[in-house]
Amino acid sequence: MIAIVNLALFPSNELLTFAKGTISLSTAKRAQLPGIAPFLDNVSQKCDNFRSALERESKNPLIKLQSEKNDDLSDSFIAFRKQCESASTRRREGWSPAAEALLAVIRKHGWSAHNMGYKAKTAAITNITSEIRAKYPAELAMILGLEWLEELEMAEAAFEAIAKQVVEVASANHEPVVADTRPELITALKALFQTVSLQQISAPSAELDVFTTQLNEFISTSLATVKAFDTRSENKKNAAQTKDAAN
Repeated sequence: MIAIVNLALFPSNELLTFAKGTISLSTAKRAQLPGIAPFLDNVSQKCDNFRSALERESKNPLIKLQSEKNDDLSDSFIAFRKQCESASTRRREGWSPAAEALLAVIRKHGWSAHNMGYKAKTAAITNITSEIRAKYPAELAMILGLEWLEELEMAEAAFEAIAKQVVEVASANHEPVVADTRPELITALKALFQTVSLQQISAPSAELDVFTTQLNEFISTSLATVKAFDTRSENKKNAAQTKDAAN
């Protein structure tokens, strides 16, 4: 079986690298495993679309602004999450259970939302803020978290405003955008992995076993790279925050 991997957590450049690696491994087995051919072709097409959109958007001045707003959104999410985590350790009566209720909502919808792709990130954060607003206003007030939540909502609104501009410009030029081509590529990759897993169950073979092992090793290595990138990014942000606080 192919290992389950949350591709939404991959930064776009890492996702492109992952897709290219998957295509390379799959192409080498195409002749021996003809059943994967249509799924491989689909991944290849979606990967080309995603790569073109990524390259085109990297030259768009709006994309730099979108990236900055995305960083602001990630920082605001982490700040809100850390406020809840800190509140959960306080000994003051009522704080810990109130904070744990909020943390449960964050875990349910996206503990690592800051690392997700644009669409997945905004969807997760919208679900988090909406549920907390609707169900846990007392708990939010208890831990003095309203200001942090409002900052998160404002960051999301600012990000979505610039993201809308990016889409509008691309639509006017009849060009596909990363926001659309990224989920299409992820869906195609999942379909390929599912097909390999199903074939291994319905028609097992030594060739499939070798291919599955290769894919799982590649997935494991790719995940380690993404996690290392995430750790470096968070450490860099923490260092910057510590420096700012010291000044």
